[in-house]
Amino acid sequence: MNAAFAAGLLLLCSAASLPARAAARGEDAVWSEVEEADMDTRALNDRGRKALALPGIGWKHAQTEHFVLHYEQAIFARKVARMADFFYSYIAEDLQGAQDRVDGRSHIFIFRNPKRWDEMRKAFEDTPEWTFSLVQGTTMLLQQADDTTRSGDILAHEMTHLVVNRFFTGRLPIWLSEGLAEYFEEFAYSAMKGIKKSKRAQFQRLRFEYPLAELFRATAYPADPEMVRRFYETSKYMVGFLLLDQDRAKCIPFMEELLKGADVMDAFSRHYGFENPEAVEKGFRRFAY
Repeated sequence: MNAAFAAGLLLLCSAASLPARAAARGEDAVWSEVEEADMDTRALNDRGRKALALPGIGWKHAQTEHFVLHYEQAIFARKVARMADFFYSYIAEDLQGAQDRVDGRSHIFIFRNPKRWDEMRKAFEDTPEWTFSLVQGTTMLLQQADDTTRSGDILAHEMTHLVVNRFFTGRLPIWLSEGLAEYFEEFAYSAMKGIKKSKRAQFQRLRFEYPLAELFRATAYPADPEMVRRFYETSKYMVGFLLLDQDRAKCIPFMEELLKGADVMDAFSRHYGFENPEAVEKGFRRFAY
């Protein structure tokens, strides 16, 4: 996932309002330091176990309601914990009907400098050189930037992936996964910072369009950087179309059907009544333009 280059749903009429539970959780995330032997490992996957066993890192551990943080320095880790809890509550409340399907806490490993990150990357071998952070299932590997602001957008995007993975088992289509991450990177992160935004007002005319037929068929990211930009932007607008322009109650059943391998056009027809690709295109263009 090219998140390093991708710089991150309440009521439609008051979309800028902060969900009450998200506000409460974000302001006062419960942080409990724990010993490794006592931490929650129920959702620790293979990548997480390998990160935990990396040599030369004196991991410290802390838990919030839904996350385990692994870190060396607590100041930044506490900020990450607050964002994690905030995003969890915001997305849970905004994706009406979504249920947490993970038994146990997700794990966030914070690598405090480029040297630590490179050590991890070489140990894993499958982590591309350009990555700044990585999410796989219930595990996030996060490199701490020189300052919190610079890492904020990346963290917001990746945090969405980590949280969304708790609500959906299986693999969402790339366009839907990245569209959700772009959507919440903007709105959940803005809400966390206390910035009020009208969600519908943020979707002005789509400037960088990616063909919808290719978007829905994609099983890998485009190779060309400009097309990557168009892919992410169009994916975000498609998620906005589903959540703000259509009946939002249909969104979760639509996503769950795609997770089961349903054809995207069949799912559009069953849940939204679009009879053919042209009808989807027409509705989307009305929203995006």
